[in-house]
Order: sequence, then structure tokens, then C-alpha cells
Amino acid sequence: MSYDEPLVGSLAVVFAVASSVVAVGPWAGPYRLRSIAAVEHRFGKLAARCLWLAVAIAAFAAGIAILSGVRPSYVEPVEHHSVE
Repeated sequence: MSYDEPLVGSLAVVFAVASSVVAVGPWAGPYRLRSIAAVEHRFGKLAARCLWLAVAIAAFAAGIAILSGVRPSYVEPVEHHSVE
């Protein structure tokens, strides 16, 4: 695991927690973001909350994958590269 993977993974998990708190919280500010406001205007508040939850789930999955060291099959870890 390289030095930046724990930082990026933990930031993704923190963003997931923040997004899920926004989805269930009473605040109106996060719903003023242009994309979220467009969803809320077209489909309603429940759809906008579901979008925040989808963002939270995606960020959490990405964070856990990064922290676990999951990589596509075509990628080599940095430790295996040799400089010649």
C-alpha cells in the first residue's frame, strides 16, 4: 500500500458519512447545489435525498475498496515496479 492510499480511502469514507448525514438531516443548504436542486425540482425532495444516499454509498464503496487494496487486474502495485 502506498502512502497516499490511506489518505484517499479515509477521505472517501468521511465524505460518505457526511453525505449520509446530509441525506437524513434537516438542512436545506446542501440541496442548493445545482445538480441536487435540479433533481429536487423535477422529482421532489425524496429523490434528492435518495441521490445523496447513492453518493454516500458510492463514496463508501470506493473508500473501502481503496483501503482494501482492490485494484483492476491490469494494474500492478507500486512496490512491484522496477526502475531500470
